[in-house]
Amino acid sequence: MTTLNSVSDVIHLLRDIEQRSQQGGSRLSQQDGQKQNWTAIDFQLADENYLIPLMETREIFPVPNQITPVPRAKPWVYGIANLRGELLPLFDLKYFLFNQPAKVNKYSRILVLNHPDLYSGVLVDAVFGLKHFQNLPDNKVKTADSPVVDYLNGNISQNGSDWDVFSFHKLAADQRFLNAAK
Repeated sequence: MTTLNSVSDVIHLLRDIEQRSQQGGSRLSQQDGQKQNWTAIDFQLADENYLIPLMETREIFPVPNQITPVPRAKPWVYGIANLRGELLPLFDLKYFLFNQPAKVNKYSRILVLNHPDLYSGVLVDAVFGLKHFQNLPDNKVKTADSPVVDYLNGNISQNGSDWDVFSFHKLAADQRFLNAAK
C-alpha cells in the first residue's frame, strides 16, 4: 500500500485514480457501441405479456390505497393519486384497450409514463421485472388482430419466448386516450 505523507501525495493519487477510471470508462463505452443491448420491462395485460422499453417508463409502484375518482371522466380513467406530493392521473389500460376493468390484486402495478407532455400512470395486471436482450427488437408486429396492435412497436424473441413491444409514446399520441372526459 502507498504511504501518503503529504497533501500533494493525496492529490497525485486521486489524479491517478481519476485517469485510470476515465480510461476504463472509455473502453467500456467502446464495447457498448459494438453491441446492441436493449432493456425493457416485462408486464402483463389481459393474460398477455408485453415489453415496454425502459426509457419509456419513469417508475413502477403498487396501486395506491388512496385513489380519488375523477367525475365526468371516461370509465377507463382510474382516478388521481398523490405521488410524493404530485397529483398523478391514473388510467386503467386494460379497460381502455379491451373494455374490461382491471381486477386489482397484489400483483397489479402502476407504470408511470416517461413522456415530456403527459405525466400519468397506467394500471397493468402485473410487472415481472426487467428483461435484458442482446439485440434490438424488430419492427414486425406478431399480434395482428388485437386492440393493442396500434400501440405496438415491434417484437423480440429470446430463449424461445416472444414479446410484443408496447409503446407509451404511441399511447400518449392517441387522441382517444388524451380525450378522457365524457
